Amino acid sequence: MKILPKIVAVILVSLFLVPLQAQKKGLESINEHDLKMHMLFLASDELEGRNTGEPGMNIAAKYLEVQAEQLGLKLANPKNGFFQPYIIREKVSDWKNSHATITSSGKDPVVNNRSFYVFPSPDGDQTIIEGEVVFAGYGINDVEHGYNDFENLDIEGKVVLIMNRAPMNEEGTETQFDNDKWNRRQNFRYKLQYIYSQQPKAVLVVFDPKSGFKSIEDMNPGIANYLGKSRSLKKEDNDTPMGGTQPKMVLIHRSVADQLMEVSGKSLKELQLGIDRNFTPQSFQLEGTNIKIELNMESTDLEVSNVFGLIEGSDPALKEEVVIYLAHFDHLGTDGKGGVYNGADDNASGTVALIEIAEAFMKEKKRPKRTVGILWVSAEEIGLFGSQYFADHPMVPMEKIAAVINLDMVGRSKTEEDAKGSRQDLSITGGDTVQVIGGMQSKVLMAISEKTLKEMGLVGNYTYNDLNHPDQFYYRSDHISFARRNIPVLFYSTGEHRDYHKVTDEEELIDYNKFLKMTRFCYKVGFNVAQYIDPIEVDNPMSGW
Repeated sequence: MKILPKIVAVILVSLFLVPLQAQKKGLESINEHDLKMHMLFLASDELEGRNTGEPGMNIAAKYLEVQAEQLGLKLANPKNGFFQPYIIREKVSDWKNSHATITSSGKDPVVNNRSFYVFPSPDGDQTIIEGEVVFAGYGINDVEHGYNDFENLDIEGKVVLIMNRAPMNEEGTETQFDNDKWNRRQNFRYKLQYIYSQQPKAVLVVFDPKSGFKSIEDMNPGIANYLGKSRSLKKEDNDTPMGGTQPKMVLIHRSVADQLMEVSGKSLKELQLGIDRNFTPQSFQLEGTNIKIELNMESTDLEVSNVFGLIEGSDPALKEEVVIYLAHFDHLGTDGKGGVYNGADDNASGTVALIEIAEAFMKEKKRPKRTVGILWVSAEEIGLFGSQYFADHPMVPMEKIAAVINLDMVGRSKTEEDAKGSRQDLSITGGDTVQVIGGMQSKVLMAISEKTLKEMGLVGNYTYNDLNHPDQFYYRSDHISFARRNIPVLFYSTGEHRDYHKVTDEEELIDYNKFLKMTRFCYKVGFNVAQYIDPIEVDNPMSGW
């Protein structure tokens, strides 16, 4: 099929979009009061952070099922109602039978029983990592600043030990690369891109001495508990094993690093001071030193559900196609110290927006030509499992999904506090700006998005719509499960703020004015996609990238 030039796509979009007046009733039904009422429930302490497989998330799913029924959404599969159940295999670290063993020439083996955390999550109930050890400082190769922890260091096939963060000032509060306290060079994703290209056996990551932490338990016990579990979709009889040779990353306790360094006669603290004072790498191979890490896990099965309903289109032919709205309703649970990860913005905001959007479609005098699907997915926070399962087992024919619109964190605006402290590179948007990701697969879809932004008085920020951006937002939310199947996607967000994945992501910090604008905009862009009379052509499928 001939690919339309962008200008032609824009003209066609302008011709076939429904005027604003036709959607007035639906838009007006989306209001701040209703947004707040739903938010107060879904982000309440009573739901205990909506952790996957726990009662709070199941209550949230039931709440969404009731909303879908009350609104009159259509069932895609009467057998399970609005639920799409599936099984997650959860593995919990068995710390009593897990340990690290350090062996050195001429010395007795040293066994360390402190907890550690392996990424990506192990496939089996036992994981063993073993090899020679090399120390590579902070694990940074930065051409711009003339700093390379890997110069003259061979890490292929070896276990690489690195510290978190980057070369620091004397106080350990700022990096020496620039004045940004949280720059990308400290980011694991930035570091691992280069390290993995050198084909090590594994990467050990330890908190640097100046950080004041010896382990993730010291920094955040709740996150440590979360990381001590491994989850995956339970394999079905016809599943084939997933291949992959990516090295493991292991977050270790400082005592393991100290025991490794003891053999060399150096200490991690001394090495960090040497690097920081002279801005010079101190990397070396620990001659004759090996480490063996053994992780054992115990398995259980969790039954969880997505929630899905349909709003039938008005065109006899086009209603066979479906425009799916998508948002995850799970979050992180509790911190083990009495705190709740309420996840008001992440992602009660997207979840609530979908309730209001569904109601708006149901209140339209004449619905758009295509059918609209409302999909609330579970288990996003632990691996995008809900969207992956739906994409693997679609409740409507996959070839009939015209587009997917993902809403994840749509309820906050940038404040002065977001520009302070140690996280100055946050993606949170201010004013009438919307973070836009996706649209690259279809000129028509992007043109509809851009035109709707202008109509609603909003501005798109496309900074993170880049597959190679170090923060990798394109891959970090549920739309990716569909993009990989060549379904065109749009992902809207107000961005990552200072309370992201913290117990402080609470309802009172929602900017309801911005939240209302985002919800109405997302409703209108989906209406315009569903109403578009020509095919939503996929002229740049992800499989070709």
